[in-house]
Amino acid sequence: MHSIRIKERGRKKLMLKLPALRDQLRLLSNDTINELFESYELATSALDRFSSNLETNSKLIAEYRQLCSDIEAEVEGLCA
Repeated sequence: MHSIRIKERGRKKLMLKLPALRDQLRLLSNDTINELFESYELATSALDRFSSNLETNSKLIAEYRQLCSDIEAEVEGLCA
């Protein structure tokens, strides 16, 4: 159950980030895309936590920004 909520939060965040793909993202459901939705939720949540903590290493923040961008690009590729 917890995993489903994480996946759906990731889906919604990607729908906001990639509005041109919103309809496709709403309908997509397979193991690959579901893992990407879940990974995106976990990565963006971690990035938000790291960004709000002044003691967090800027290199770590940059890595998570890149991870989020990579997931977005992979999702775009799956929707093409």
